[in-house]
Amino acid sequence: MNERFFALPEEKRNKIINGALHVFAKYDYKKATADEIVKCAGISKGLLFYYFGDKKGLYLYLLEYSYGYVTGQMAALRDSRETDFFRILVDVQACKLRILSEHPDIMMFVIRTYYEESLQVRPETRRSYQEVYEESMERILRQMDQRKFREGILPRQAVNIVMWMAEGFMQRFQGRTWEIQELTAANQEFLEHVDALRRCFYRPEYLEGSSKEERSDGN
Repeated sequence: MNERFFALPEEKRNKIINGALHVFAKYDYKKATADEIVKCAGISKGLLFYYFGDKKGLYLYLLEYSYGYVTGQMAALRDSRETDFFRILVDVQACKLRILSEHPDIMMFVIRTYYEESLQVRPETRRSYQEVYEESMERILRQMDQRKFREGILPRQAVNIVMWMAEGFMQRFQGRTWEIQELTAANQEFLEHVDALRRCFYRPEYLEGSSKEERSDGN
């Protein structure tokens, strides 16, 4: 990437980033055209290629930028003091919904990268997803109280099962145009399934209350 992009005033950089994100949040890599990107970003096609080399260079920059932004926001918003595995999951989902409501293009782009099939960028999108997956698993394992699980239930297995279930929910949206309301409803359905797993995985003495309690302030 041309370092002169970073020499631009912050307002100009943000306009280019937000415009490009808006296009890539709506379309997959192949369908997102340079013409629409430059129109939304407010720059010429020549400058787009000057700053990023080509569409792939822009996409990979946005991939790094968006994953970095989301993981940073998640770290700032989530409750690091919570030790109950299933309440951690509720907290994580609440944080994702907050980011989605405040910065829909970033979150929609991150979601869309999960489904990306173009061989031009898929290796990078899968690598980014895998890195976040592994980091999330290790963080949850460190944070949660593992004593609450029934005998014979390994915490790492429980985390894997929930992650795989989350991927199954994600697959339902492949090839579709999403609305925020639809994603919110899917999130609620996902949490209901998470609560069913809580009743299967936890010792009886830890089953009072519900893991579906959500914080009213959305934090």
